Amino acid sequence: MTVAGMLWGMGMALATLSGCGAPLPAEEDSREPGAETVSTERAALTTRTVVLTPTEDAHVEAASPNASFGASSTLKVSRTPEALTYLRFSGAELPVPGTVTSARLRLFAMNNAAQGVVVHDSPGVHIWDESVTWNTRPDWSDAWLTSSEGPVRSGTWVELDVSGMYIPSRYYSVDFRLSAKGTDSLTFGSSESFEFKPQLVLTVESAENNPPPPPAPLTLSGAPVSFTASGDTFVDAESPGTAQGGATTFKVDSAPMQEAYLRFPVQGLTEAVQRAVLRLYVSSGSDDGPAVYALTGLPWSEASVTWSSRPARTGSPVEDAQGLATGSWVDYDVTDLVRGNGDVTFGLYPTSSDGVTFYSRESADASLRPRLLVWTGAAKTAPTDACLTRTEYVEVPVSALHDTYAAADAPDSKFQHHASLRVDADPRAEAFLRFDVQLRPERIQRVALRLYAIDGTGNGPRLYRASTFDGATTDWNHRPAPVGEPLVDLGAVARDAWVELDVTNTVTASGTYAFALLPDSTNSVGFVSTDAEARHIIGGAPRLVITYESSPFCSYRGTKPSGTTAWVRQDGGALAEAPRHVAPAPDGGFAVVTRLYGTGTPPVPSGHTVTLHRADGAVAWTRSFTQAGVRLEKVVVTTVGNVLVAGTYDGAPDLGKGPLPQGSGIVVMKLKPDGTVDWTRGFRAWFGDPSDPENYQDNPMEVLDLATDAHGSAVLVGTFWGYTDFGNGPLYSGKPFPYDDTYPNSYVLKLQWDGAHLWSRALAGTSLVGTRANSVAVDASEGVIVGGHAGSNTDFGGGTVAERGGFVARYDVGGDFGWARVMSARYGEVTSVGVLPDQRIAFTGNFNGYLSFAGQSYVSREPEEYEGTRDALVGVLSAAGGDVGLRQFAHSGFTDMVVDGAGNIVTTQTGAGNLVGLGDVGWRQGERPRPTLAAFGPGLESRWVRVLGLTSVHELHLATSPDGVVVAGNLKEALEMDGTWYTPQSRRSDVLLFKLRK
Repeated sequence: MTVAGMLWGMGMALATLSGCGAPLPAEEDSREPGAETVSTERAALTTRTVVLTPTEDAHVEAASPNASFGASSTLKVSRTPEALTYLRFSGAELPVPGTVTSARLRLFAMNNAAQGVVVHDSPGVHIWDESVTWNTRPDWSDAWLTSSEGPVRSGTWVELDVSGMYIPSRYYSVDFRLSAKGTDSLTFGSSESFEFKPQLVLTVESAENNPPPPPAPLTLSGAPVSFTASGDTFVDAESPGTAQGGATTFKVDSAPMQEAYLRFPVQGLTEAVQRAVLRLYVSSGSDDGPAVYALTGLPWSEASVTWSSRPARTGSPVEDAQGLATGSWVDYDVTDLVRGNGDVTFGLYPTSSDGVTFYSRESADASLRPRLLVWTGAAKTAPTDACLTRTEYVEVPVSALHDTYAAADAPDSKFQHHASLRVDADPRAEAFLRFDVQLRPERIQRVALRLYAIDGTGNGPRLYRASTFDGATTDWNHRPAPVGEPLVDLGAVARDAWVELDVTNTVTASGTYAFALLPDSTNSVGFVSTDAEARHIIGGAPRLVITYESSPFCSYRGTKPSGTTAWVRQDGGALAEAPRHVAPAPDGGFAVVTRLYGTGTPPVPSGHTVTLHRADGAVAWTRSFTQAGVRLEKVVVTTVGNVLVAGTYDGAPDLGKGPLPQGSGIVVMKLKPDGTVDWTRGFRAWFGDPSDPENYQDNPMEVLDLATDAHGSAVLVGTFWGYTDFGNGPLYSGKPFPYDDTYPNSYVLKLQWDGAHLWSRALAGTSLVGTRANSVAVDASEGVIVGGHAGSNTDFGGGTVAERGGFVARYDVGGDFGWARVMSARYGEVTSVGVLPDQRIAFTGNFNGYLSFAGQSYVSREPEEYEGTRDALVGVLSAAGGDVGLRQFAHSGFTDMVVDGAGNIVTTQTGAGNLVGLGDVGWRQGERPRPTLAAFGPGLESRWVRVLGLTSVHELHLATSPDGVVVAGNLKEALEMDGTWYTPQSRRSDVLLFKLRK
């Protein structure tokens, strides 16, 4: 049977065209000649087999040095007399997209030989064609790529693994030279042969743009708390008045409709929930199991609930099972629904007509009854000592040194470059992983083998220790052996989901650890391999994730109570949420603008909220804005409690007061003290003549900061291209539209309390970088203070300033220019400005190069490098713009700054807490930097510094308050703060709010 016939016999879709000679039977196809393809698709990964035939092949013989054998129907290799064979496979593009993960050269033998053939692959370009002779043969390396094993029998295919060579998907040209391995000569079919052409069989794998979701957080509390059900039942549409609560099993099906409900009393938890799992035992399996939902409606009793009185489900499914095998456990991740103590109810709803039956709490075998397993944060005690000594947990992932699988139906094949690790019982396939582990001196909290499943099974494999191995030499006949009893027995494995196997008791010392995944059912399952991620096919490579607990360290330096925690609040819902800005309210409260994200991967923005909080962090009101094209960025609260919000928009969205002007621009919105919309204003940027569409375009704008004054005005700074009109006629930025590597110039805008234009101006530099206004503040005289980066030749209002660098400028209440201070450097910017109680100006920023301030010279770490590392700055100017004081720090810069009620300058930064100058703070300075807050007095003396948990809170935003400072952060991971754990819902992100004392 030909290979084409073999592939058709497998019942798979096949498209075939031949590169030489008559085409094999096939449908018409416009893809590359010389190829056949067969496809296997799984949830995330598509694997295709491509069979190429040579575009050139020939052999040469030393005994006939001038003879050409390119037209022969056979190819020959021999030692005496010497004969060599040359093969070329080339084309413009492989017939299918993807990455080549394995390659096998197949040759049809025409005679017997005691030993086979050697394949030579040499880098570089080889010039030859089918007219080649012994005298014109190309130079070639004698290095072996591979060789056949054992004797060769006539009439059989010889298969050689050539996966070690690189084969691109486009403009590929692959040359091989073949020589005899032994003294026997060998003859093979050539491309001129009808049925016995040489073949290059490629495995090509690809995946859609489907990055794996974030893995579940590693739980730190050790064993979970197990809760038994206080009620479970199912209802049947065909028996609408019958209660089933006393049954020993419960069923879920769509034909007939059957739904199941469970209730668990969660009690005694003292820490935040990090993970919760509903564990059920399958009495009768299904190819497509049910989904879990939250329940709503009236309370239900298992003794009386029927189809007619059943509760309703709410929201989207929390978890959905695929295949469920009879006699196996299934774990549903229900973390989103279990947030603390109290009764928790779940509904199981069918997703197919292939019903499933689970054992209920009435089962005679107590070990098979439903359970709710809850992991919480490891118990911690709030530190009380002078430096808030604590420990923290850190995950250290170790990549696999080798991973592969072996297949019984391909005993000589090696799969170390394949994108998946396959496990199956029929035909038998086993997967293997090897890790070289160097443990750190800290205490090990947990070790987990983390895998990403690309397809599911109702009964997953078992994990064993295994003998060590090398992936390049592992096939079915040379595979590692399992050692001892299974470490973990997986139950149901969901498609497109992470799997974690606890190996804490196995990985106890540095060394080599090899594992085997052996099948426990005939349901095949695959996991993403290391090569799949390395070759950018699909993410989710195996990791051995080691969680350490650090040695104790100081997380605070200073004088208490300054910088210590007054209160903490976590806000979040079904959608991921992240803060964009926070601002103080006159009564000691504060307002926060947040962005919501959908459940996709990666998450897509799906709206915003504006929330007013009271002084204790409680919510006064919240308002949602879900209009498409809107991006709210900044918020401020006026002295009478109105809330001003600013951001950008595209299109013509309506935020409650009519559509904004069609185009691309910024939006300013005023909310009344009760949260209702009072007015909205939209301002567009453009270039060209609006009446001439071919020469007109919308330009981007952005809002970078927002402030207010005693009269409730809105004062904004940001960037724009081309023209805009804030209400006083067209204002030109000095740059027509975005192009090449240029950056925009800036605007300063002041709107009256009712949204009317008061004044505006452009800050335009002539350099490519442009002039960027980053920050704005208002002083006691209602003067406007602006900080940012000045491009060359910027006119702030008092004439052109040639220098470039960080700047601070002041305008009076009516917009007239007061003064400007440009701190000239190769590159420099002011990132934040604030007003001290004595009306001096505090600022933070960064610079690269050389800087002069108050008669003192400052030099960055890499002053001569054009894009050298920048150093951070915190400084003070007088009310008239004179130099007062400056401090330089060897870190990347401050991310936010405010002046608190005591006149302290409070900053946020990423790591580098030791540089504040109060002593060692934080753990292992070489680790990933931690979110850090610091405070400096009005004279720039260091007051306190505080280091938070490892990358748990991102993008810290600050707002002053009468008794301290409010901090808003994006909680993406479990965070322990003062002995209490905070964990984001839905494994995405929540808003974490906390107040630090002044």
